[in-house]
Amino acid sequence: MADPPPPHHPPCAACAHQGRPSCPAGCPLAPYFPADRPERFEYANLLFGVDGILRRLEAAGPDTVTRLATMASIVFVSDARAADPVHGAYGVIRNLQQELASVKAEIAAIRQKQQQAQQPPPALEDAPPPPPPPPPSLFSTILFSLHT
Repeated sequence: MADPPPPHHPPCAACAHQGRPSCPAGCPLAPYFPADRPERFEYANLLFGVDGILRRLEAAGPDTVTRLATMASIVFVSDARAADPVHGAYGVIRNLQQELASVKAEIAAIRQKQQQAQQPPPALEDAPPPPPPPPPSLFSTILFSLHT
C-alpha cells in the first residue's frame, strides 16, 4: 500500500513570491507572511531581500519573543518605507515626537490654568491701601485765597 501524499500546505506570501506551489513544513517565513497579506512580504522583500530577512531571523536566535520583535521591526520599517519612500521609519518617528511635544505643551498649559483656578482670590485686607488724595491744585488755592 502506498503512503498517503503529504498534506498540502498553501504557500505563504514568501513561498508564493518564489513560485512554490506549496509552503514546505517548517517554513521560517510562514508565521510572519501569511498568504492573505502578500503586500507585507513584498515591502519587506524590496527593502531587505529574502536572504536578509532570513539572516536577521536566524540572528534573533530561537527565542520566540525575540523572533517576533525582529519580524515586527522588519515589517514596520518596510511598511513605513513603502508609505513614505523619502523618510521611511524616521518620518514616522519624527511625526510622533512632534505630536508628543505638542501634547506635553498642551498638558503643561492645562496644569498651569488648573493651578491658577485653584488659588484663592486675594483677601481684601491684603490689598494695598488706597492712594492719598491729590494735593490741591493751584487754581483752587488761588480761588480760596480770593474768598478770604
